[in-house]
Amino acid sequence: MKTIGTLLIVSLFFTIHCFSQSSIDSTGIQLQKLAVLIQEDTLLVGRFKADSIFTRTLVTTLKTPYSFNFKLDSLKSVNHIVSPDGKFKFFTWQLDLGDGTFRQRGAMQFPTKDGQLKLLPFFDNSDFIANPSLGVFDRKKWIGAIYYQIIPITFKNETWYTLLGFDENTLSISKKIIEVVRFEKDEPIFGGDFFNYPADPTYPKSPVDRFIYQYKKGSNAIISYDREFNKIRISQLTSTENDLTNPATLVPTGIDLFFEWKNGKWDMPKKSIPTKK
Repeated sequence: MKTIGTLLIVSLFFTIHCFSQSSIDSTGIQLQKLAVLIQEDTLLVGRFKADSIFTRTLVTTLKTPYSFNFKLDSLKSVNHIVSPDGKFKFFTWQLDLGDGTFRQRGAMQFPTKDGQLKLLPFFDNSDFIANPSLGVFDRKKWIGAIYYQIIPITFKNETWYTLLGFDENTLSISKKIIEVVRFEKDEPIFGGDFFNYPADPTYPKSPVDRFIYQYKKGSNAIISYDREFNKIRISQLTSTENDLTNPATLVPTGIDLFFEWKNGKWDMPKKSIPTKK
């Protein structure tokens, strides 16, 4: 017996492909329905099917000339953010595998002079990396994340970008990630020696190529960019069970720390700074 989700997916698939590609708003609504099914279908096979159809439909939509300028405001269940300088757009979403783990999906779009689609797919390689904090990777060995902020930075007379993202990770632990991406021959390269911070059992052991911050799921730990001070704000963590080495027990203390870009690195001072009210 087919699930309601599966029947809806089939219906949506034919509806979308009969739709005029110029009707971007309507297409965005249909994409949103598929995106919801990726998250909420009760069967793993249904979520995989929704993910497959969503991906194909998104690509078809983006093949419309000058699609980089599409806002797709109706698509709320898939993060799609544009770099502040308009150099690229990043689509990221995740698939619940049903065993308490998640797999991220990603695609980076670039504007083109002739309006033709330039889209790079990303492949979540997290399951095959022993220590995801280490390693400089291309998009085929991507450490998956759902990105919510892009921070342009100047380094060696080039514009590079710091990405802030999250990963649902497991049933008990969530992650947030700070990662620097640069471009070589139009290909994104992730990670590098860009972090300097004091030793702390709640942080990954340095040196790292990306800063991965683990904490108790639902505890609302923060990593965000403070534009006023040009710094990355991060919640100081403490343990609910007096065990700072156990991420499943880590929650915010109410005090924030800051990374500041200095001499080619995100640098954190040794002394904490109270949260700005």
